[in-house]
Amino acid sequence: MHEKIRTAYRPMACDLCGLLIRPGERYRAVRDEYSPVEYHEHIQCPGAPAVAVSEPPPKPPKIRTAFNHAFCMA
Repeated sequence: MHEKIRTAYRPMACDLCGLLIRPGERYRAVRDEYSPVEYHEHIQCPGAPAVAVSEPPPKPPKIRTAFNHAFCMA
């Protein structure tokens, strides 16, 4: 897919959320390379799904001091 950032010169509907893109507002024009359809969407679309936030990363295991000492002596 090809994406271009353009400035709207007339009101148009966002294909993601359905809200209007106002004249003078910048929007993303996405064109499918296999079909002549072009989609218009806000740069930061208010109706787009939120970015998924994963749970905090797992904590590494605690290594005992004696265990570290054994590695240093090897």
